[in-house]
Amino acid sequence: MEATDESSPLLDTKEGSPQRSPEIPAVLPAIPPSYQNQNNIDEDVVDGIGSSHKNDEDSRLNVIKVYPSRFWILGMFSFIAMFQCLQWNTWGPISESVGVAFSGWHSSTVAMMANWGTITFVLFITPMCWLMNEKGLRSGVFACAIMIAAGTVLRVLAFITNSNEVFTISCHLCAILVGTAGTLVMAAPPMIAAQWFPPKERTTATAIAQAFNQLGNAGSYLEPVFVRSPVVATADEIKGDIKILMYAYAGIAVAALLGVYFYYPSKPPTPPSLSSSVERLQFWDSIKKMLRNRDVIMVTLAYGISVGVPSAWIAVFNYSLQAINIHQDEAKWIGVAVVLVSSIFALVSGRMTDLVYGYLRVSLIIIMVANLGCFYWFYLITYGSITVVKWQVYLTSIAAFSLNFSTCPLFFELAVESAYPCPEILVGGLLTGMNNFVGLTFLFLFFIPNIGYSWVTYLLLSTCSLSVILILIIREDYSRSNIDRGTGFQSSYQPI
Repeated sequence: MEATDESSPLLDTKEGSPQRSPEIPAVLPAIPPSYQNQNNIDEDVVDGIGSSHKNDEDSRLNVIKVYPSRFWILGMFSFIAMFQCLQWNTWGPISESVGVAFSGWHSSTVAMMANWGTITFVLFITPMCWLMNEKGLRSGVFACAIMIAAGTVLRVLAFITNSNEVFTISCHLCAILVGTAGTLVMAAPPMIAAQWFPPKERTTATAIAQAFNQLGNAGSYLEPVFVRSPVVATADEIKGDIKILMYAYAGIAVAALLGVYFYYPSKPPTPPSLSSSVERLQFWDSIKKMLRNRDVIMVTLAYGISVGVPSAWIAVFNYSLQAINIHQDEAKWIGVAVVLVSSIFALVSGRMTDLVYGYLRVSLIIIMVANLGCFYWFYLITYGSITVVKWQVYLTSIAAFSLNFSTCPLFFELAVESAYPCPEILVGGLLTGMNNFVGLTFLFLFFIPNIGYSWVTYLLLSTCSLSVILILIIREDYSRSNIDRGTGFQSSYQPI
């Protein structure tokens, strides 16, 4: 189909004017039929990379264009990502209140609500990534919005029965739907970045989507502002607060669903970069190639063990703080500060990666070593080697989580570069699949009777140390960036 401008007024600006690539790459990409008239190209494709023989050099290069509507695409997705994370972590920050308001709710119940997210992720990551890869970005995001809206509305409908048991069951069902939606919320950012953003904005776009997802945790830690503590309210009063909160969540979810329904195209008429116009490998071929790629596997393992444990820990962070006599009302401010600062750190690391080329591995090592030091400091506090002082708890918690989360866009960028030309959605799915598998294992440990919470810091130190070792021995590969920078398709990929 011949490329034409979108009908949306968001696209009819000077920013949408064509941009030339500064250099002719050694190997030109194969422009897929969805972007370009197939009759104008004679191409030889090897492993997803095409060598083009178009007669007109200008038409060959004049295929790059960026659209202002990319900010709507990213903004709408980021809001859904934030809201999905808020729903995933709904109960942790108000664990004391919900335990009083609803009989039968204990720490294991709250942990299970969060654990459904990791369980469903492991079960549904493959079919959900297939859906988005085969049907496009719009279909995947719309499916996520439907599941989140359905889950939140289901919780509200349970209030009709006036039964604690029915409400608990509806909360489990909502957690399952929200967790399934989280498969694409966590895996899709690099796909959105590749299909809508130019090379100098890609990692930043990924970081923005991930930062907003993290901001959902900040929203959940503000819930004690609306849901009173058992210290100052009765069980019936707390139950009323929770009902109002559930109604508000359902309304927001339905509004987000309508936003996606009315305008959310899968891709722009013209690609934003040369590498994004390259036809990606097929679904199963990509999976086989990634599983045989030594560097992709090591990046995935490093990401899973270093980010998976802290990501799951934040859902039950209240309990670790209770062990050092910091309770729900004060813990919420630590949680809010952690999420806000970590989101800023992720944005800074993503933007710096876009501006400074070729230092992904070095940047990761520096950040991860600093992160390890912060977790060790927190360990000394919880172990009793250092007297518990609130400013130290704040500082170590904020710094440790922030440094840890700031590695996320760098891990994604390194993995996408190493796996290119495998689809970005599959690379994101592989990384987040490992992340959630580790988180699943971590949260299940809370079901061990009388296990306590002191073991968490030992685990954090062990996993962070191992991930640093893995990053030290991988090889950097900038296959995708080489095309955009005009150096051709060069890869260090060697199959296992």
